[in-house]
Amino acid sequence: MSALTLIAILSAILVFGWAIWFVIELIRYIVSGEYEVDQRLRNIGR
Repeated sequence: MSALTLIAILSAILVFGWAIWFVIELIRYIVSGEYEVDQRLRNIGR
């Protein structure tokens, strides 16, 4: 396995791991109710 392939695999793992973390955090944010509070605050500011 060449160094370039290893770097590409490691980069793909990092990006994939970040994407999974992002989706989990987004779901947690919406489920927690903070999203609705932020929407209401945004509407008040208009």
